[in-house]
Amino acid sequence: MAFRRSLPKTVEYLEKKMGAIVLNGYNIVGDGTPQAYIPILTGKIETELPLTRKRYKNANFVDIYPFIWKNFSDNGYVTMYGEDCANIGTFTYRLKGFKDQPTDHYARTFFLLSEKHFPTYQCFGSETQFTAWIRYCKEFMEKYPKETPKFSVMHHSALSHDDISLVKVVDDDLKAHFEELFEGGYLDNSVVFVGADHGHRFSVLRETQQGQMEERLPFMSVFLPESFKSKPEGQKVYQNLKANADRLTSPFDIHETFLDILSLSDDLDTVQSAANRGLSLFRPIPETRTCDQAGIEAHWCTCLQWQKANASVATELATAVIQTINSYTEDERKLCAPLRLQTVVDSKELVPDEKVMKYGGIKDKDGFVPKFSGNATVTYATYMITFTTLPGNAKYEATVQYDSKAQEVTVDMLTISHVNKYGDAPHCIIDKNYFLATYCVCYDKIGVSYSQCL
Repeated sequence: MAFRRSLPKTVEYLEKKMGAIVLNGYNIVGDGTPQAYIPILTGKIETELPLTRKRYKNANFVDIYPFIWKNFSDNGYVTMYGEDCANIGTFTYRLKGFKDQPTDHYARTFFLLSEKHFPTYQCFGSETQFTAWIRYCKEFMEKYPKETPKFSVMHHSALSHDDISLVKVVDDDLKAHFEELFEGGYLDNSVVFVGADHGHRFSVLRETQQGQMEERLPFMSVFLPESFKSKPEGQKVYQNLKANADRLTSPFDIHETFLDILSLSDDLDTVQSAANRGLSLFRPIPETRTCDQAGIEAHWCTCLQWQKANASVATELATAVIQTINSYTEDERKLCAPLRLQTVVDSKELVPDEKVMKYGGIKDKDGFVPKFSGNATVTYATYMITFTTLPGNAKYEATVQYDSKAQEVTVDMLTISHVNKYGDAPHCIIDKNYFLATYCVCYDKIGVSYSQCL
């Protein structure tokens, strides 16, 4: 919705003029930009790939990843990766980055140099940064003959990363960009994905239920050219894409679709197996697909039914999460103050389907008619807890597992989200260990020393 609110003219042009299909059930699979792009570009999540986090001595360069642009390059495509904001690059901020230039055209060198000479990311002298970025994309499409196969990944964050509203100032320019390419015939043989990596993560809106949903359901659209839709296989792909628009999809599916673009499957009618994590958008996706089948953990899944959690249980779980956070920062205790619970803002428990809990077997001999006479009880449940901590007034959202019978709480650091801005509270740890930034409040920000906390 944020994309639609901020860029209404662009969205209208994509949908009404170009005929792009919006994926209404497109659900993220992790936190932040890398966890959006890595599945799209590799078909995997970061933890399934070789270690590339630069704070580790044995970290690899991200060249080791099986990037999809390598597949396109092997098939004769000219490739480009154009990302602005070089200082917070997707693969260079906390990952080790590329040893060799990854694509035929690569924007990082330009943005690195430009950002050193100008005080703001929004402007390069008298020209906006967005203008320079969008021109790079346009020139890539225009300088090569139209029949030259091209694969391009463009990512812009200067206007949207820290401000939920600022990106609206380029709505006219972005619409004009697509208008020039579309009406100029540069997209006559192109499949175009236009969307966001995730919704806003730190705005005031993010602290609401609406913001929670928007973070997990970013805008994503797919354009198919008329030259393809006019063919029998193209007509079928288009019908499948329209049907899949209201089904659960994820970044893994875009990767599978890239593979279909390179070599379209002969079978465009059979519903794909939900056992496969990534499913092509060009072929039928099961209507009953679940988040678990799609590789979407409960913390990020928007297809779940929640109910208000017991207050005392919520406090117990929030305390357990804070203990886990404090254990995580323990090695840097001389820099980062221990956290304590301030208040539980919201708490909810994942409720199993009522029919699943009451299923008691079958009524008929053929096994078609179920009976719902069972009375199963839940002892192991998933909770989502939103709470604030002191010092620092940080607001966290955590998904935890609670075994009420064994009185055990399971906390995974990957399912703890910091949902309000932390500013410069973790300034003392940023350069040393970026991963602790969302959990660290430096002592000088609370007016005490490490020794006073002992």
